[in-house]
Amino acid sequence: MQVTCTKFDAASRQLDEAIALLFADHDPLAIRTLAAAAHGLFADLVEHKHPDGSWRAHVIEDSGLSKKDALAALNSAQNFLKHADRDPNAELSFDEEENDHVIFVATLECGELGGPLTSFMQAFQIWYLASYPEKLGIETEHVKKSRGALPGLEKLSREQRLFTGLEFLESVRAQYGDGPLRKRQHRR
Repeated sequence: MQVTCTKFDAASRQLDEAIALLFADHDPLAIRTLAAAAHGLFADLVEHKHPDGSWRAHVIEDSGLSKKDALAALNSAQNFLKHADRDPNAELSFDEEENDHVIFVATLECGELGGPLTSFMQAFQIWYLASYPEKLGIETEHVKKSRGALPGLEKLSREQRLFTGLEFLESVRAQYGDGPLRKRQHRR
């Protein structure tokens, strides 16, 4: 089967798969690979329209590091998972919760492009803001609404938060469908 898509569609599909894998508590390396690829595409697309207008560009600017050093830090796990030519014996260590943050920033980059955010992305944003209310500010309207949808989420264990996210995603899918992305037809 021939696959044809735009860069935006590719990033959206990768990000939706990363979200589904995250909530199903699958391999954090696979999640990071998909989330980082989606984030990179979205950030590049934003910067194509608005040079230095991406969330990635703001992080680099605010980091106090050179652009090269900041990109190396941002992309270290992603590069580890893509390349072995310079460091075949290297080891990777990262906190799997970093994936949550990469996915969230990727959804923000998608929003900078005018969306559309898929139902997966929207559900993830709600889950993220309810899980990490301090990131945006506990009193912000978006956080209050998210915490209203998923009360007490930030107090649960990671495993319980992911399970709650999976249930929430399933309820959003049941109510709103998969959003603008086509549902993949499984081959038999």
